[in-house]
Amino acid sequence: MTGLLLAAALAAQPLSEPAAGWTFAAPCRLFRGAELYGHIDGGAELYLELGFEEAAVCELGKDGATLEVELYRMTDPVAALGAYLGRCGPETPAGGLGDRHTAGRYQVLLWRERFLLVVNNPEGTPALGPAMVEVARELAGRLPPSPELEPWTALPAQGRVAGSERIVRGPVGLGAFITLGDGDVLRLGTGVTAVVARYAAGAPHGLGSLLVADYPDEAAALAALAYLGSHLDPTIEVIRRTQSGIDFRDWAGKLGTARVAGQRLELRFDLPAR
Repeated sequence: MTGLLLAAALAAQPLSEPAAGWTFAAPCRLFRGAELYGHIDGGAELYLELGFEEAAVCELGKDGATLEVELYRMTDPVAALGAYLGRCGPETPAGGLGDRHTAGRYQVLLWRERFLLVVNNPEGTPALGPAMVEVARELAGRLPPSPELEPWTALPAQGRVAGSERIVRGPVGLGAFITLGDGDVLRLGTGVTAVVARYAAGAPHGLGSLLVADYPDEAAALAALAYLGSHLDPTIEVIRRTQSGIDFRDWAGKLGTARVAGQRLELRFDLPAR
């Protein structure tokens, strides 16, 4: 991208101006599509899988201090929430921020609409903690408000481990929970969004994890199940197979099931061996 095109693209960004009292310490950089590998090589896959458009990265300076700001624009709010959940870890909210966020010594992460905002304190300077929160608050205010979004309705609430919920749109996100085989074994890359969470002992369906994916129709869900059945990792033992379900045992001896009912596929895994 030429300098003029980059300047024009950045001028349309919420980061076209620094936070109040701060200046740009270096020219901002813009990464679009697969260019993201040039910024977070080794971690870009999850963003691209969820639905990534562009990221602006800027350094802010004030009185000798430096903060780095990253603003990721995703294709939709669910993608942005998925990117946030993939990075946030145990959430530790800070006062003064109304959006879903987590704040630590080195970083503030915040989800708003289809954006993931990251404010980095590279040196971990404790005195910059309040400034990180204030910069995040101001920049978030430049973004559209988040919609009412509750993607977990397909996951039973009873026994669900708070903070374990994730959004999965392909093999990278799925691989953080379970390895079923090579590639997109659940055919999520066809435009399907899955949600997954861990469950504690005492949950209605027992200890383990549950993934739910809704496909366009029953035929697509059954096709995904058939694809899974023919692409399972060799370390997975199939115990029982029907047209609408697969029971299996993984390499560690834990049990799992995949079932289709209508357009929905439910995958239960990490179940204790009986």
